[in-house]
Amino acid sequence: MPIRIPLLPDECRGFLLAVDRQVVRFETCPPGCFRVKKWGASGPDHFITPAGKPRHLFSKPVGSEAWLNREYVPHLAAYAVAIIEHGYSQRRSSFSLYRKFKGDLILRRAGGSYETDAEFYDSEGGIHLQIEAKASEQQTNALARSIEHHGTLSELPTTAVKELEYVLDLAPRYLWVVGPGSLDPPKFVYAVTLTGTMNASFTPLDGLPVAP
Repeated sequence: MPIRIPLLPDECRGFLLAVDRQVVRFETCPPGCFRVKKWGASGPDHFITPAGKPRHLFSKPVGSEAWLNREYVPHLAAYAVAIIEHGYSQRRSSFSLYRKFKGDLILRRAGGSYETDAEFYDSEGGIHLQIEAKASEQQTNALARSIEHHGTLSELPTTAVKELEYVLDLAPRYLWVVGPGSLDPPKFVYAVTLTGTMNASFTPLDGLPVAP
């Protein structure tokens, strides 16, 4: 397995914590798994999201080299750290959740599909904390720099708007942009305030907010 983006200590610690504390449970693909149907082979990296949907740490179980879904390392690590070390409830969460846009936004249109990395809900079902995970330190830092330089969604470069405009649809109270090197301690955390139907502001925080 070639590691094209080096693994960093904080994401490795969080990922192993996720496995050791069974926040994620890996198993061999069952016979009906979509990846088994596609490739004709199973692997031991199959896991289930809180919504009961199958996911895999590797994109295919055949060939001379394994293809790591690199983003899942900091993604699972951040999810586990929020639960185990910051008191967030796994029962009131989602992971790798597919949604559809409810209305037309800056670039996206109603009905278009998108995926959120992780969401933690309050007692009334609102999104208290949204996690936006990135595969590399470079991607994470670039997005955080854009947020902190511009401060509002409408002022962000188009590439950053595409990554974050779902906040207009979901209205999370807080956003955690996380990737290798920014997980321990949580580095890029923002309070999110909707400022109209097509804009939101991001206020940097010193760490994760208290769990609801």
